[in-house]
Amino acid sequence: MGEEIIIVGAGISGLSAGCYAQMNGYKTAIYEMNKLPGGLCTAWQRKGFTFDISMHMLTGSVSGPYHKMWEELGVAGKFKFHSHNHISQIEGMGRKLLLSTDRKELEEKMLEISPGDSKLIKEFVRIIYGPDMMKAASLKPGELSNLFDKLRVISAMLPLTMIFVKYIKVTLQQYAARFKDPFLREAVRFFIDSPGWPMPEFPLAVMAGYIKGSVTEAGTPLGGSQKVAFHIADLYKQLGGEIHYKSHVTDLIIENDRVTGIKLKDGSENRADNVIWAGDGHTLIFGILGGKYMNERIRNMYDNWIPVKPIVHVMIGVDMDLSAEPHRIVFEADEPVTIAGREHRWMTVLHHCFDKSMAPAGKSAVEVWFDTEYDYWEELAKDRVKYNAEKQRIAEYALRQLEKRWPGFSSKTEVIDVPTPATYMRYTGNWKGSPDGWYLTPANMNEMEPVRTLPGLAGLHMAGQWTTTFSGTVIAALSGRQVIQLLCSKEGKKFVSEPS
Repeated sequence: MGEEIIIVGAGISGLSAGCYAQMNGYKTAIYEMNKLPGGLCTAWQRKGFTFDISMHMLTGSVSGPYHKMWEELGVAGKFKFHSHNHISQIEGMGRKLLLSTDRKELEEKMLEISPGDSKLIKEFVRIIYGPDMMKAASLKPGELSNLFDKLRVISAMLPLTMIFVKYIKVTLQQYAARFKDPFLREAVRFFIDSPGWPMPEFPLAVMAGYIKGSVTEAGTPLGGSQKVAFHIADLYKQLGGEIHYKSHVTDLIIENDRVTGIKLKDGSENRADNVIWAGDGHTLIFGILGGKYMNERIRNMYDNWIPVKPIVHVMIGVDMDLSAEPHRIVFEADEPVTIAGREHRWMTVLHHCFDKSMAPAGKSAVEVWFDTEYDYWEELAKDRVKYNAEKQRIAEYALRQLEKRWPGFSSKTEVIDVPTPATYMRYTGNWKGSPDGWYLTPANMNEMEPVRTLPGLAGLHMAGQWTTTFSGTVIAALSGRQVIQLLCSKEGKKFVSEPS
């Protein structure tokens, strides 16, 4: 065996790093604070219903470079995927728009709503169904890219020159505001409902992972995200790796500016030649290391980049079959609700009826999303009475609105669970309760090269959602793969990406 590696965190990035490390002859062990693998990639069961908050789409489920990675991790061969024929349905102002993956259908429906926006509609649809951005994707770390790799990326990006030039400083939200029709203004921004998403990166987000012609490129794994995490954890153990659960890493052993091991909450220590941190970045850099090892780029990331807003969910098990409904609906409520000091007029609702394992026959597992502010929930959680009362208030509001959408919904509700940002923080330790790291914005769109090491500190490598923007399950798994590829390159070893 090669040199020993300790991996902190059994989320998708840590599991991925562990699998590829074992494939390449390293002896590894993963230390996980919880009793289960997966981290943010998780689900739980209540009275026969499965509430799954991750992997609503998995880029690379069908083809492309990311598909190769999922094959290597055994996911593509093990799981069947459901491909949706739409992104979501927007309902408001007495109208509906299904954000279809079919170009002709989407354009026709938008033109029916607002003929006066025809020029902008045609341009918008042309942007969505532009060049195949997957041609620019690669499993190889940017640090190892050669001239051929760079030319391939440039070639894939050339057809987008018009978008870059015309909309270099325009966000999707600003673009949506150009529509004359007020409903279309709302519907277009819900393609990606994040603050400040830059238009030059819009085709990357929609085309690269979701739409390819009229085919959904990013399917949902049947059986749910937790089973995917369990599967990768099993593969890791089959490859000879060890996972130590309920093992909370609270400190690093540092000798002469080199990480040589970890310290656990129970006081025990374990040493290794390399440590891969696949946990929360803020905890590592500012908590454990006290801000000692950083540069201006890292400081700017944490000071000025915008963390993806945490979510307060209302998870509902209901004795209704919603399989005929779009799997994701965003609708305008007839009464707004204020959560954490901010008014919400639109509700995001998802159901998992396309996956028969998520609920008993004829019933539905439903999610309602409200993005929110972490500080509010952190403070509220200190008073359990007020905390539980607020969760109940939000759940009752959601049920009232769903009752209007589907009469009888409230009386047929069998179970309700309300996880909050405080729940995320308690179970994952993720800074600000964020489920996805940082938003991509015009301010950081040219700084997507991952931060994998810290200046002045040897023996430590980082993987996961806090290493770059525009993260999620795919980028988390990719970061684990790439950190091992870089280690192999550093040691002059050929990188192996399949079990021996």
